[in-house]
Amino acid sequence: MDGLLDLSWLNGANVAVILFFVGLAGLVLRKNMMISVISVSIMNTAVILAFVTMGSSLDHVAPMSAQTVAGAADPVPQALMITTVVIGVAVQAVCLVLILNHYREHKTLDWDQAKAIREGRPTDGTTTAAP
Repeated sequence: MDGLLDLSWLNGANVAVILFFVGLAGLVLRKNMMISVISVSIMNTAVILAFVTMGSSLDHVAPMSAQTVAGAADPVPQALMITTVVIGVAVQAVCLVLILNHYREHKTLDWDQAKAIREGRPTDGTTTAAP
């Protein structure tokens, strides 16, 4: 390619790997609960993209056409990924409700402060003396 930007490497599998590691980096490097949910969502999208990419090929046609069955693509991976999308949305909704309730009660979205609250430690940086 003669252009300034060669995008020949840009396919579904490579984009899925990049998205997965972007989500993993957000999950590992950030301590915010909302960022964690968004990162898991990005990782879920990457896995779906990887499976759809693996289940597709350019020489197959849609299975709903009236052409020969031998040239039809397998609809099972797409059906499984639609199920995965629905389950992922439900899990995200539950996580967001739990985070909202946690924020209403404790006024924080930080994982470290949530752990301190669970362990009964103060969250303002002060230490308590043992009785």
